[in-house]
Amino acid sequence: MPQQAIAIAARALQIDETTLLEFGRKSWIKMTEKGGLTYVDGHGRYKARYILHLRNRKHLTDQQISAVLSVQEPPYSVEEVDGILAQVNAAAGRQTDTRS
Repeated sequence: MPQQAIAIAARALQIDETTLLEFGRKSWIKMTEKGGLTYVDGHGRYKARYILHLRNRKHLTDQQISAVLSVQEPPYSVEEVDGILAQVNAAAGRQTDTRS
């Protein structure tokens, strides 16, 4: 997918560059650097749009977003999010029970 400078990608997503860079630091999206500029590809822009939806519309925490992204593959589905979080919470509960 074609690369796009993060300034342009952020503007298209209606967010600031800092937020897009944060997504990269959290390893939610991949970025590349060339000639002193940072770029994101089309898949990264698509994934960033999904992350923004999870944050702004579903009001998920960063930890919950990471859990969802660790399970889902494109095409991403908001309909699966509640089920994924329920599975993650159930697994966390089982881990807590075995330590007691």
